[in-house]
Amino acid sequence: MKNDLRAHVAVGHHAERAVPWTVLLAVPGLWVPDLPAWALALGFAPMYAAMALHWATHRGRLCELCAADIPLSGSEVAERWRRPLRAFHWVAERLGRTALVAAAVMITLGLLVPAAGISLFFVLVSTGLLWAMRHSRVSVWCPWCRHGGGEDEESPVVPPLPTVTA
Repeated sequence: MKNDLRAHVAVGHHAERAVPWTVLLAVPGLWVPDLPAWALALGFAPMYAAMALHWATHRGRLCELCAADIPLSGSEVAERWRRPLRAFHWVAERLGRTALVAAAVMITLGLLVPAAGISLFFVLVSTGLLWAMRHSRVSVWCPWCRHGGGEDEESPVVPPLPTVTA
């Protein structure tokens, strides 16, 4: 199955793994004094490329490789990722307030130590992106998706159809 996939699907699928590493490699460049802006942009280019490849491949859906990567013990994985999944939902439910608080912290930090504010921005963006991608794989077992989506309500029981014997 994996051999017949187009190259961009395979590269786009695995691009999520590159995002944190590209950020970790590029963030130290923010702390280098008098580093030209083009050098910083070049340092973060792999992160943008990885994000673009991932979203171009998936477009809000799971690709063939993602479907194959869905864990067989999804409930155990969701339980192991419980805290990050809860944090992901907490941020997603309060996106406006979270963005304002994060912006205030980054601006304040950026006024004091500019490299720290920019570093925090890229670390938060890459972490959020990574957990959004991971959430898509275990959303079926996510306790907050399952319980928050109205599935707690009892569904009406349909009575069985009578059987007719001739």
